[in-house]
Amino acid sequence: MSGTDRIEELRVSIDALDRRIVALLAERTAVVRELTEFKQDEQAVRSPQRVEQVITKVRDLADAQGMPPAIAEAVYRTLIRELTDLQLRRLAERRAAAAPTAANGAA
Repeated sequence: MSGTDRIEELRVSIDALDRRIVALLAERTAVVRELTEFKQDEQAVRSPQRVEQVITKVRDLADAQGMPPAIAEAVYRTLIRELTDLQLRRLAERRAAAAPTAANGAA
């Protein structure tokens, strides 16, 4: 097998892995969306202690798999930041829907 053939084979493998990774991230996002419906305030959404638990866990998992823990941490910090923003937007939507509007309160 030539180097060019091997490169193409590895790229096909990466593409398949990317499909699996994105599917798992979508599944994780769906769970976070459901979890958001039980959170009542920004502190519950941000949950800094939980964030650090997750980071420690994924660093350990990465290390056990032979992956540089810093890569896992960087990926998860980005993921958590984006999902936190998603949760905060949903929390704001729920609050806005629950608040009486000026039109409803006007006589």
